Amino acid sequence: MTLLDDVKLLTTANASKVGILYSIKPDNGNGDINITRSTTATRVNPSGLIETVAINEPQIDYTDGCGCLWVEAISTNINLYSEELDNAAWGKSDVTVTANDITSPDGTTNADKCETLSAPAQMYQAISVATNTTYTWSFYVKRGTMTDLGAKVINLDGDPDYVPATSYYSQTSASGWTRVSFTFTTGTNGGNTYFYPINASGVTGTVYLWGFQLEQHTIRMSMESSYIPTTSAAVTRNMSVFDKTGLTSTIGSTEGVLFCEMALFWNGTGTPSSRQKMMGWKNVDGRAILGTWGGSWFCWLAGAGGNAIFSLTPAITETSFVKMAVKYKAGDQAYWKDGVEIATGTDASAVSATQDRIVGSYDGISDFWAFYGKIKTIQVYDTALTDAQLLALTS
Repeated sequence: MTLLDDVKLLTTANASKVGILYSIKPDNGNGDINITRSTTATRVNPSGLIETVAINEPQIDYTDGCGCLWVEAISTNINLYSEELDNAAWGKSDVTVTANDITSPDGTTNADKCETLSAPAQMYQAISVATNTTYTWSFYVKRGTMTDLGAKVINLDGDPDYVPATSYYSQTSASGWTRVSFTFTTGTNGGNTYFYPINASGVTGTVYLWGFQLEQHTIRMSMESSYIPTTSAAVTRNMSVFDKTGLTSTIGSTEGVLFCEMALFWNGTGTPSSRQKMMGWKNVDGRAILGTWGGSWFCWLAGAGGNAIFSLTPAITETSFVKMAVKYKAGDQAYWKDGVEIATGTDASAVSATQDRIVGSYDGISDFWAFYGKIKTIQVYDTALTDAQLLALTS
């Protein structure tokens, strides 16, 4: 028997429709994952273009080269006229803008050419920011004839510069679009702040810009989220939630394995703590959780009365996908990550309650210790795998 023969639930980010991410196993629809999100969102499609997905439609994103389910927190873009640099909301000094000059990352001709006419040329937008708050500012760049390009973010109400004058030229390409981002935390003043995507760095020439986004983080994000276009007002993309109940015949109540290949790009600070719960329970007896907690990878396996068998938290060092598995059986438990057995247990109770669900938040409660990140695959087994199988699964 192979792992594919043994697996009871196999979900990958390939096929979907509005409200549903299809599972490969079982193939009768009983394991399909429910997706809810009360606003539209964007994703990078298989052709590499940014496109809008409908309300409740899964964000199957190809930024990383293969399809991943992108589960995002609520976020608001407060950078106005994100694609219209010729608008008066953008201040300009010795910069001319040619609107809709080339094809943008969304595949349409709506990206602007900016030409600097003198060495100190600058372009900026004034935005009010909150105090002691983390933001990420991002935008798309394609090289023109400029040989250097700088950015800066300065506060006019007394805080030090949030992003000191810096060159991002080395990150950009003339053959394609590059998303540049800056994450920073405001000080005790906040308030009136100027965001400069062009700080000419002593050179003149052309550059192409598109898709500006300034997000205030309510979770422990350290990177930009999916693109949220704006015009005259800020725009909010609501959070995504995934869940599936009614899995009592799929998830083993006395033994089994939960596996997930996922990516989380959090910086490990702030509240609420982000953790992923992949397998749920009907009462306090029996919990299996994979994800993060307080900046560390997190595996929690609980037995009778909810008592933790192990709750281990190796620090997050990755900025890419990891493979995590937890095995549970009376007297035989283990936690594996990327081909390494991290911990073992011999608790007699293990998971002792009927398991009935896969959810992306604490017991299915919306946005409570919710999972936010990218998922390549979810697998559930109703029997405990061998060490050789767990090694193969997580390598």
